[in-house]
Amino acid sequence: MSFDRLRMGTNERGIHWEGPYSALPHPEPAEGRTDTFATSMFNRICGGATMIRGTGSAFVFTFALLLTLAPSFAGSITDATGRRVEIPAKVERVLPAGQPAAAIVYALAPQKMLGWPRKPNAAGMTFLLPDVRELPEIGTLLREGKVNDAAIAAMKPDLIVDYGSLAPDYLEAAKEAQERTGVAYIVFDGALEKTPELLRLLGAALGAAERGEALAAAAERILALTHERAAERQRAGTIRFYYSRSDDGLSTATAAAHSTDVMRLLGLENVADGNPSALPQVTREQVVAWNPDVIFAPNPGYIKAFAAPEWQGVAAVAAKRVFAAPRPPFGWIDEPPSLNRLLGLWWIGRLLYPAAYPEDMREEAKSFYRRFYQVEPSDAQLDGLLR
Repeated sequence: MSFDRLRMGTNERGIHWEGPYSALPHPEPAEGRTDTFATSMFNRICGGATMIRGTGSAFVFTFALLLTLAPSFAGSITDATGRRVEIPAKVERVLPAGQPAAAIVYALAPQKMLGWPRKPNAAGMTFLLPDVRELPEIGTLLREGKVNDAAIAAMKPDLIVDYGSLAPDYLEAAKEAQERTGVAYIVFDGALEKTPELLRLLGAALGAAERGEALAAAAERILALTHERAAERQRAGTIRFYYSRSDDGLSTATAAAHSTDVMRLLGLENVADGNPSALPQVTREQVVAWNPDVIFAPNPGYIKAFAAPEWQGVAAVAAKRVFAAPRPPFGWIDEPPSLNRLLGLWWIGRLLYPAAYPEDMREEAKSFYRRFYQVEPSDAQLDGLLR
């Protein structure tokens, strides 16, 4: 994906155009730029008044006037669908299509969010900025391949952001929604390793390029360390895991689902791989036969079933290696599958490979919350997260 702009510049000989190019770390501010720029351009051109007469002067005046009326920061993003989406000159109202996108928009520009597809609970809100706690719950914009046009009309967004699945029905629905409503609708690949690219592109589109760059650099650090420590993890031997996504423990996810990106990037072996569905339903007999070494779940409710006697023969259960990911405001490995998963790389790395991950998990969590969620968790809150 790329973020392109048509940029006007000048040199001592006159005017030239540049474009397209990747998003800059520090784009010009949207407010107050165009009028000043147009005026300076007019003065620069008309400074050679002795050379410009008659219709030439009229052309210059008309050209400068058009510059005054032109968008101050307009451009386009080639999103994960391959579409080149024109971005409005001023983006102030952003509608996240789902909770993964909401987490990204919150991290980059919380003041521009129109609402939560699924509002975090009271405990989760304590880890978020006060200004977003009163935002309405708007529901998921895309469901069963259909977009809620009524929600778009009611919220009047400048931009819709989607992040996650690239299934054809989702992509076609996004394209059709933009055509019907006229609102720019951009879709980003939900793969965890693409988080830095996403942060840079969307940060530039939201007028938050500097923050996008800072968060992208932080994400790159975590991803780079994950890659660098692969050899140490491999020396520890293969670890096979099962991922529980339901109260009964029988809904799971394969490596084809972004829900398991953390474990995939850490090189763990998913016992459910080979299933034709990315989010399959399985039987207890299948899980027992797979006999995973460790079981993960995105929240505590999804591990309760494994306390039953019929599960005790599973290696992970017998060894008490059944873990629910820390939360809130968002789960550290999923729920939603968004940038919050970066912290899961630290958590599972430290949990399974302590020798390879000597860092203080409390300090890493505190740093992550401060940087991405813009809050400083207390010692008591950290105790609750890491208990």
